[in-house]
Amino acid sequence: MVRSMIAGVAGLKAHQSKMDVIGNNIANVNTWGFKGFSYNFMDSMYTNSIKSTGGDITAGASGGRNASQVGYGSQLSSISNVFENGAPSPSANPMDCMIDGTGFFLVGNMVNGSFTNVADSGLYLSRVGIFRVDDNSYLVDDQRSYVYGYALVDGTGIPETPATSATTKMTGVPYTITQDATTQKYTITIAGIGVETTNVDGTVDANGHVKNPAKAISDWVDKALKEDQFNGMTIDYNGMSRVLTGTNTPPTDDDYTNLPTFTVTANSTGAETTDDVADMVAKFAGNNSNATAGGTAQPAGFKEEATEGVDYVAGIPAQYAEELSTLRIPVDPQTGQRYKLDNYSILEDGTIVGVDELNRTIAIGQVALIQVQNPNGLEKTTGYYYQIGANAGDVTDVKPGTGPAGVIKPGYLEMANVDLANEFSNIITTQRGFQANSKIITVTDEMLQELVNMKR
Repeated sequence: MVRSMIAGVAGLKAHQSKMDVIGNNIANVNTWGFKGFSYNFMDSMYTNSIKSTGGDITAGASGGRNASQVGYGSQLSSISNVFENGAPSPSANPMDCMIDGTGFFLVGNMVNGSFTNVADSGLYLSRVGIFRVDDNSYLVDDQRSYVYGYALVDGTGIPETPATSATTKMTGVPYTITQDATTQKYTITIAGIGVETTNVDGTVDANGHVKNPAKAISDWVDKALKEDQFNGMTIDYNGMSRVLTGTNTPPTDDDYTNLPTFTVTANSTGAETTDDVADMVAKFAGNNSNATAGGTAQPAGFKEEATEGVDYVAGIPAQYAEELSTLRIPVDPQTGQRYKLDNYSILEDGTIVGVDELNRTIAIGQVALIQVQNPNGLEKTTGYYYQIGANAGDVTDVKPGTGPAGVIKPGYLEMANVDLANEFSNIITTQRGFQANSKIITVTDEMLQELVNMKR
């Protein structure tokens, strides 16, 4: 009689365990990349009340008989992951991505060097592509694990070098200011080009000193750029200023500070050398004697700093290694420093790129996808990581888009594949199953009570 009690208790435990699985599924309904679990029952052990016997066809013998068995309830058969793809959820971060297929990302702690054996690497598998670049220029996920893939082959992935023009920076450029005795107009002359001004706008004071140097230099630049001798050039300048030593005191030589600083740039589609702006320098330099302003000497202090132009150099397309390794921003061969990148993005083939200061696209590497022969042989760990279990079968790496592992879907994250409607219906059937098993225990208890009462 107590076998029914044992079966009821076993049923309670089994249904409680199933409810635990359902609760975990519902709790993770908004967890990125979560794969739901299914709980499977199986019969518990049986005892034979009557054993089976075979029949005998000899005279006077009996026929065969089937066994009569009594079970001891139900128990856990298996808890399986349901590896169906979750729905894509748009993300505002271009580095977020999901896998449209059956593959996994390979992540984990630092592994020095490159390798090909995924199963023995000690790394984890993941379905969540929340990627960033850390302070050491490595690609990592939001759990601080390094992301593994195919690094650039040395000497490839070098962007084009755009042509740059030669520039010459000149400071302390000599200038003169003269006044026409008849018209009373003043002319500021730099690099042999004079620009007329008048006393009306206050450009030159009664002593012949420049009152508004910035305005005077601006007028001169506007006029100079119209001259043929400066064709194909741009002129940037900082103006000039002066400091008065006292109120209503006529300015002296020491009152003038920050003489004009000019930067001359050759503007052309090809590279320019400093020779191409040599004539410009000569025009600015004039002679190195002090210029005069209304008869007052001004310090020349002329200095020149030239920068050579650079010719256009074609880029070298990116090629990726076959071995797995961490992914890191490459080194600029011209500077020996790592590229300074921003505006990172990931492409469908797993290529990670960024944009540098010259608006060039720089390849960082290609994210790998991992194919697992038996995904249910993976073992869940904390977070959204999987360990490679003993029953996972063959575990191999592939490049995105080359097999059933799938492609990268940038700008999306994978939602949990939990079906809430199905989970709530499972709650109802599990609850009723629990109630039915508890009723078996109650009825069995009443029967035992009746048995005890027979003694009275």
